[in-house]
Amino acid sequence: MAEDGYLRIEEGFASASSPKAQGRSLKVHDHAKRHSNLTMINMGLSKQVPNKDSAARDHLANERTFLAWLRTGLSLAGAGFGVIKFLPGVSSNLILGFFLIGVGICVLAFGALRYFDVMAALENGVFAIDTGGVLLVCGATAALVFLALIIGIVHILRHR
Repeated sequence: MAEDGYLRIEEGFASASSPKAQGRSLKVHDHAKRHSNLTMINMGLSKQVPNKDSAARDHLANERTFLAWLRTGLSLAGAGFGVIKFLPGVSSNLILGFFLIGVGICVLAFGALRYFDVMAALENGVFAIDTGGVLLVCGATAALVFLALIIGIVHILRHR
């Protein structure tokens, strides 16, 4: 920044120079306030909401929860692809693999729906408690454990 409080931008590079230097000059704080037309908000990929009380904290918590759902769904689908790829030739492994992929996709879809549902509820000043997601994950986990046990028992009995 130059002595006069201006940031000099010359040929794409910011430099601190005298007011007589070539290029456009902008006050530093004005430059920080300006946004390009390619911002997330201008492209419709983001929106601004008033930061009243704990709005920012609640929206960020919602985003973290969505990312946890995303991570869980991708892990389940990845495990399914792993079972199919690395344990080929056994039809029961194929069933388990496709079941894992299906549950992973369901978790991904639920996470996305839940994220937008909570976002809308937060904007309206209400909050919807999540009971369906807990039941979904518990039921899917129980089904996966049951299926894995059945496949394991059948595999042990066949190879005695």
